[in-house]
Amino acid sequence: MSAIDRATLAQQTVIGSMLIDDRCVPLVLQKLTEEDFTDPVCRNFFRVIRGLALEGRPIDPMPVLGALKNGDDYIRWCRDVMDATPTAANVGEYIPLVRQWAQRRRVLELAEKLAGAADGEELRALVQQMSSTLSAADRMPRMTGAQLAKNFLERMGSQDKPRYLPWGVPTADRSTYAELGDMVLLGGYPSSGKTLLSLTMAMAQAKAGYKVGYYSLETRPEKLADRIFASLSKVPLDRIKRRAFGDYDWEKFAKTSNLFASVCPFDVVQAAGSTVEDLTADAIGRGYQIIYVDYVQLLRASGVRDSDGYARVTAVSQALKTFAQSTSTAVVALAQLARPEAKGGRDQGPPLKPTMNSFKESGQLEQDADAAFLVYPSNRYQNDSARLFCIAKNKEGHRPDPVTLAFYGDTQTMVELAPDGAGSTQFEEVRGRDRDNPWR
Repeated sequence: MSAIDRATLAQQTVIGSMLIDDRCVPLVLQKLTEEDFTDPVCRNFFRVIRGLALEGRPIDPMPVLGALKNGDDYIRWCRDVMDATPTAANVGEYIPLVRQWAQRRRVLELAEKLAGAADGEELRALVQQMSSTLSAADRMPRMTGAQLAKNFLERMGSQDKPRYLPWGVPTADRSTYAELGDMVLLGGYPSSGKTLLSLTMAMAQAKAGYKVGYYSLETRPEKLADRIFASLSKVPLDRIKRRAFGDYDWEKFAKTSNLFASVCPFDVVQAAGSTVEDLTADAIGRGYQIIYVDYVQLLRASGVRDSDGYARVTAVSQALKTFAQSTSTAVVALAQLARPEAKGGRDQGPPLKPTMNSFKESGQLEQDADAAFLVYPSNRYQNDSARLFCIAKNKEGHRPDPVTLAFYGDTQTMVELAPDGAGSTQFEEVRGRDRDNPWR
């Protein structure tokens, strides 16, 4: 018997099982969809049976044939299928076979399309579809109350401690429980330091052994490298830009480069002009565990006009959330914040405290995020002022008061300061402690 014949037999057995015993209909509807039936007759029968079930009508040959177009033509087929299915008890064994064949057929169809892809964009979209098809699991995994309780007790009794994503910011490390598969927002006003802070976070995660892909839509990798190595080596950025450094600087470059290259599974990807489909397809192919998107409002979405900012950002946010959950990849999406109306005079310059409503273009970002960080200057008129960092959304933890991040523009460094009265750390003490330690 050929593979096609076995696939058809499995599909016919599933349909026959539903026709002879409607008690198995709920199980089949949970596990299979119309697209899983590659045999056109079986697909028609499944569509009709599903429709009758949703209407609460009985499932037996007479109403099924009556609901089929030209149902009389299928009387003999229906009888033969029921005769060939002596029992519905084994339908659970045939459901995986139907799904496996459907997956194989989808992969073969995509392979044919890949061979005739017209351009790189179509090729990347097809690769993403194929990766998603190959990694597809149960569409709606579920656990019963008993399973939930058993799983909970096993996890609580395990000697293995849970592993949450590190951020390189103590307040975020203590307060959030982000894991692979979560979507996290990092919002900031233009030039507020969100890219710098995101690089600090990405470095902490890469040093912890996570494979990180940093997708930059506005900055070239070389420029990001200058900032990264200024931060890690503590050689001032202006000296790096002017190539004005001495032998001691070279020693620090060598030490930092060796550690960085050997320890950090970290890639910077120049993604200007990319669609969210391009980006997620590349991330799947590279096997990243965490991806950064700098920044989300620059990302395009297939089928959505670039000029329609609201619809585009909504589509991008939904796509990133789905990608995170379906592939267990953590997504950190940087986002521009809309500036609120300034209050007070220029001589005072109080901070313009953002909120979750400050995200530009779409409320979908706020809805999709499992956690959201906001960074903003303590004095809006001083570019080198300290930054304030707050956790604006935290699904699985509390939201502490904003904390201060010391900002050193010369070495592209942000360091959280301890609160006054509890071991307060001064700017210069932090700088001295970190000067000769590229990994802080």
